[in-house]
Amino acid sequence: DGLGTVIPYTDRTYFTSRPSLAPKPEEILKLTDNMGLHPALKGFKSLYDNGHMAIMQGVGYPNPNRSHFRSMAIWQSARPDVAEPTGWLGRFLEADDDDEENTLRAINIGNLLPRTLYTESTLVPSITNLESYQFRTDGRYTGDPTAQLDAIRHLCEHDAIHGPLEEYVSQAASDAFVSSDALKSAVGKYQSSVQYGNNPFAEGMKLIAQVIASDLGTRIFYISLGGFDTHANQAGNHGNLLTMLDEGVSSFYSDLDKMGKSDQVAVMTFSEFGRRVQENGSAGTDHGTSLPMFVIGGNIKGGFYGNNPNLSDLDNGDLRMQTDFRAVYASVIRNWLGADPSKIVQGNFTDINFTLQRTSR
Repeated sequence: DGLGTVIPYTDRTYFTSRPSLAPKPEEILKLTDNMGLHPALKGFKSLYDNGHMAIMQGVGYPNPNRSHFRSMAIWQSARPDVAEPTGWLGRFLEADDDDEENTLRAINIGNLLPRTLYTESTLVPSITNLESYQFRTDGRYTGDPTAQLDAIRHLCEHDAIHGPLEEYVSQAASDAFVSSDALKSAVGKYQSSVQYGNNPFAEGMKLIAQVIASDLGTRIFYISLGGFDTHANQAGNHGNLLTMLDEGVSSFYSDLDKMGKSDQVAVMTFSEFGRRVQENGSAGTDHGTSLPMFVIGGNIKGGFYGNNPNLSDLDNGDLRMQTDFRAVYASVIRNWLGADPSKIVQGNFTDINFTLQRTSR
């Protein structure tokens, strides 16, 4: 719920539209004279106050879709017009050949690879924790498990590959061996005094910090936090989720700062859509359209980008779109990843200059 996250606290319509969901005015974390954050986002407020958080207002796309499945596919593929099988970051990986031999250029934190990282040829591992990311031998085998691993390696390296499918499977297995060996070196090297929360999102952010600390050349990490489909009883659920988001990202940034790497990493958030302005009869909100996006980092030019939401001028009950999400993607590709966005995101979009000087990333 973007409107319940970045709040126009001086707009009376906000409070009349959400009599049971709007936080108490005195609890809202004020960022400007008229915009503030949900009370759970104290870490985000600190990042904003220190100039390390950019907030993009009213981000969406034309003719928005309210289906979770379709809208998520649109945001992940950056193609609202067609059913595109590849993801926008997957296309970046294929276009970026600076370090194509590195099997860990991108990592997904979780069990299933998101469409964002789909490509036709580049393989991206999905990891839940570093210790378990390895080849598992047959537990029923009583002999030396090393022999099983050697046999798999031999099959992967065998010259008698008869077709593209065998080649793809063989390459995937070979890359898995290489990447698991590389990640083993990261285990035990990471030492941090930062305390992370006891939840999967916080653990995932800590894992990302661990890989970054090991300098394995990974350029892109992807992690999800679900549960925001708050059609009923939103206040408590939304607050708890924002607390997890706030603590996970804030701990991560603090960790990077202690490593001296906070200016080399940018964190970008997105969701498939925002929520309706008016709360529903179940003390929740229904599927909406545009919403804010956050970009966080030591080399990010903090502040608001775009106009404050106008609750007196809605689009059929929804916030009007100000910025096409592809403009944010294109700006990240050009100004942060240092690539040509025209090869990745179709269309011409106004550049959003929310980065400071470029450094090695």
